Amino acid sequence: MFGLLVAMLWVGLPALQAAALPSTGLMGTVKSSDGKLMEGVAVSARANSQTITTSVFTDQDGQYYFPALSDGRYKVWAQAVGFEAARGEVAISSGKKIPQNFTLRPMTDFHMQLSGTEWAESLPGDTPEDRRMKEIVHNNCTGCHLTGFVLAKRFDAAGWGVIMNTMIEKQTLPDSPNRKLLQAYKEDLIAYLTKVRGPGPSPMKFKPFPRATGEATQIVVTEYDIPRGDNPNFVMLPNGSDWSEGIASGDGGVLHDAVPGKDGNVYFSDNTYPERTIGRLDPRTGRVTSFKLEDKDGLASRTHGAIADPKGNIWFNNGTDGTIIRFDPATEKFQRYPKAEGTGKTSGHIELDSKGNVWTSANVGAIKLNPATGEYTDYKSITPGGGIYGIGMDSEDNAWIAQLSADRLMVANGRTGEVSEVVLDPLLEGVSEKDQEIGKRTGAINNAAPLYHKGPRRLGGDPKGDSVWVAEFWAGRLAKINNRTKKITEYPLPSKYSHPYDVVVDRNQMVWIDLMNGDRVVKFNPFTEKFTEYPLASLGTEARHISVDDSTNPPTIWLAYSGLARIGRVQFRSNPAGQGRLAATTK
Repeated sequence: MFGLLVAMLWVGLPALQAAALPSTGLMGTVKSSDGKLMEGVAVSARANSQTITTSVFTDQDGQYYFPALSDGRYKVWAQAVGFEAARGEVAISSGKKIPQNFTLRPMTDFHMQLSGTEWAESLPGDTPEDRRMKEIVHNNCTGCHLTGFVLAKRFDAAGWGVIMNTMIEKQTLPDSPNRKLLQAYKEDLIAYLTKVRGPGPSPMKFKPFPRATGEATQIVVTEYDIPRGDNPNFVMLPNGSDWSEGIASGDGGVLHDAVPGKDGNVYFSDNTYPERTIGRLDPRTGRVTSFKLEDKDGLASRTHGAIADPKGNIWFNNGTDGTIIRFDPATEKFQRYPKAEGTGKTSGHIELDSKGNVWTSANVGAIKLNPATGEYTDYKSITPGGGIYGIGMDSEDNAWIAQLSADRLMVANGRTGEVSEVVLDPLLEGVSEKDQEIGKRTGAINNAAPLYHKGPRRLGGDPKGDSVWVAEFWAGRLAKINNRTKKITEYPLPSKYSHPYDVVVDRNQMVWIDLMNGDRVVKFNPFTEKFTEYPLASLGTEARHISVDDSTNPPTIWLAYSGLARIGRVQFRSNPAGQGRLAATTK
């Protein structure tokens, strides 16, 4: 009766130990003004007149060291929330040791340094009404704007009233769910925002999250500035590098998705500006090249999702005419795949199945393209509409499509073509009958939702397992759905208010999540069921897409910073304990 014994073995390195600093390169120690060594401090370096910022984090001994940097003069700075930034300038010369120590002095007023998630967590929640209003702000005011941007300035009741009226009248459509929600909660929001961010004393208690420790400090974050497609000289300021400037606002949305190509470059979509369809980043130099596919009016076709195929081609969904396009990096040419009028139009995310078919979410549900024949197949969702957005493929080539405002997922069977759906249970705990009634009356939209909505946004399938992983945007959860039994298991993220946006699974079956509101990237280990949060080096990243490069060891994470006009790369200095895959042996 012993049956099958499965021994779970770690494939990876032992637990991290204090590492000796290398003999050459930029390195040093960070202390606080009282002489204590500081772990988890971000130390950044940027060469003069360059567009690349490299950042590392101090270890348990307060030490940091950089990977090899090109020769030249660099600005170097160290930052931790609650402390004044310390700055220096050094000359980097290969083969030489460049020491640069920092001392950080505490500051009393550090609220501008906080991430959107920290702002949200600082809102009062001592009474049932405070907790209710915190959720109303979360679900109605932070779907497009980061919490720290919304709350950074203070207004009296008249000022908040002007802002609310402007949002209702200028930023929403008549009879739309977000207009109805804002109208329903208008007076409550004005009173609450005046209470927490008005001219009088505020009940907000600003408290930064703990700094990164251990494994989470053993990373190198490289951030690349991306210019606008219609302005190669565009520079975004502030750009998130100086946390004391607060969360930026402006023209950060110059890209949406970014994926590594087989040629070593990174390709990104552009759905904002008229002179660029896609862009290419050379991570070695920071050079950005724009490519334009003209529409019928001579403007650049808009793109949103992006994915690389095994041959090195890059696929995008064309938001201008609702089709799929292919870009060949070798020839730098686009190939159009025309689609018949009156059929489904592409939107949202894009994926590949194991047979080379290209799938994308669409206004009808999902669309599949066979590149060999140019044939499209439309798959209609059981529940029409519902804010169709993300798409992911499971290990059996079934397409899963998130219906963000309907709290469900459409499933298209890749073999039979049959369509089914999985419905997420509502979040009713703590939601009053009044707020439930408001939600039923107003409905939901992708960037605003009733208090009981979970909001499946983007998702990723595990090609080696039997799970699909879903980012629940409003609930702040990661959902695991068994692609055979449809069983749902949900894991609350470290903060409900981080707005998990996208999910990807690496070759070791680790699950990676980007946080639109959090300036962190999260790893979920499905074998230990533990989260690890890795800090990013910029404030206000607003990351809406995450991709993984499995060709490196360990895998490399790429992020599109929609809030800062940047692309971020996260590299791991070792295979951290717990990242290794659990291997199964039988006896």
